[in-house]
Amino acid sequence: MPSEPFIFNNESATLCGACGGECCRTRPGIEAPGRFLAAPDPAGHLRDLLASGLWVLDTHYGVPYDPAKGERGDPDLIIRYPRPATRPEQESGGISALPGAGECVFLRADGCALPFADRPRACQALEPTAGFDCSSSWTRFDAARAWLPHQDTVAAALTRLSRPPL
Repeated sequence: MPSEPFIFNNESATLCGACGGECCRTRPGIEAPGRFLAAPDPAGHLRDLLASGLWVLDTHYGVPYDPAKGERGDPDLIIRYPRPATRPEQESGGISALPGAGECVFLRADGCALPFADRPRACQALEPTAGFDCSSSWTRFDAARAWLPHQDTVAAALTRLSRPPL
């Protein structure tokens, strides 16, 4: 199993406090598969997070590819990956992302409710700037590429969600 790269804690309470968490109010970060693959039961762990109402599955349409590497895309493929829910998504009670921006369920008045090590990969990679034009070195494109080989885990989690508990 490939390990996730170590992410240096680059959060800036001063910058994020002045901004008010604009990134977190408009686009929750995406999680990498490593958190789930490290669990004894990856599909069960994903199912539990989805069932909590705090996480949803987002969708990427088409395989991201790099023509410079000779890769070819498939525009018909759908890739699903987890991320924290927005408040409207949590209120809807569903497990699928809703269209439009929304505030991350983990955003609090004093910042993120999650310790840095427990935040999604895209959140950990967020690079705050003084002009509040923050960016993340780990994008939706990266998430789709990382989750592509693990769609069986996502499918198994969804199957388990549809069954009544034992």
